[in-house]
Amino acid sequence: MIKTGIIIRKFKGLSGAVNYAAELARRLPSHGFDITILAQRADGALAKSCGAGLRRVPSLPFGGMSGRRLFSAVAGYFSRGLALAHGQGDTLRQDVLSLHNCVHAAHEAVHGAPLPAGNAVGRLHALQLSRRNFHRLIANSNLMKAEVSRRFGVPSGSIRVVYPGVDQARFPSKAPGRRAELGFFPSDVIAGLVTSGDLAKRGAASFLRALAQAAAKTPSLKGLIVAGPAQAAPLQALAKELGLAGRVVFTAPAPEVERLYATLDFMAYPALYEEFGITVLEACACRLPVLLRAPVVGAAEILTPDLRTEFNFADEAELAAKMSALALSPDRRAALGAAARACAVPVSWDAAAAAVAAVYREVLAERRPGN
Repeated sequence: MIKTGIIIRKFKGLSGAVNYAAELARRLPSHGFDITILAQRADGALAKSCGAGLRRVPSLPFGGMSGRRLFSAVAGYFSRGLALAHGQGDTLRQDVLSLHNCVHAAHEAVHGAPLPAGNAVGRLHALQLSRRNFHRLIANSNLMKAEVSRRFGVPSGSIRVVYPGVDQARFPSKAPGRRAELGFFPSDVIAGLVTSGDLAKRGAASFLRALAQAAAKTPSLKGLIVAGPAQAAPLQALAKELGLAGRVVFTAPAPEVERLYATLDFMAYPALYEEFGITVLEACACRLPVLLRAPVVGAAEILTPDLRTEFNFADEAELAAKMSALALSPDRRAALGAAARACAVPVSWDAAAAAVAAVYREVLAERRPGN
């Protein structure tokens, strides 16, 4: 077994990066890699459930860029004795770098202006990608690959695209949805926006405006947005302004996200920029049509060209029209959901782990004497 460290500053909670690290930790041992998690804040029970070792990197009383640099240095020290280091965007030096966000591109898409020069994550990413202290960069979509090559000049030959996976045993849910609990009626057609956070980036305001347009023609159409209280407050005000106060429900993120998908009839995901979008993949696995801006959502790459065109929309008016059409046709929802499921099935965590293991072996081969 090859001793390998997955370095992630925070290994706890419901984020996509945490889930990515955990799912790989569960599966990489079957490919010959003995995984240890190196984290500053960690859920020991989660690491144990993954069968991974855990090295706690000491917490340091610094924030911003200084804290990130110190974490990178201390994590490097705690990586001694490991044959490979796989960073998750928190360290300046690693054998393999998985980048989960393109913060410069996302900020420009949401705010229409460059990322502020003092942004700590942006500064760290710029250093990582300009210094290139890694053998391979794993991008989670071709969208991300193109962005880091264009903006930072990372050679395409050093980038491997590996899509995150979906747990086929978990999605779709075997448990019932939450319609009655959340106040929906059996006759309601529910469009959902499921995400782990950053609702501005995910286009939640566009979701509400399109829902208001569609609902005017489709009285049975309702909305469900997954958002914590702080993020929900301004959206609730917008919903009220749009006349949606009794038509849209907000609920906090929950571990049993599969039950939320089971509540929906389809998903609308108007993200302005999404490096991948694990909830898009999960929704597809749950046989849900997912309306999205295909050119700027990495997960759209898993769809067939015809389905990508079917789900794509250019603006809020087209999103509203497609929401209304789906709400009025249960047969069409079922057919498109089945097609989405067929696209999602091959994109498994087993496939992702096998691809990551292949990247590890590439790096080890390059490092052999004489290469």
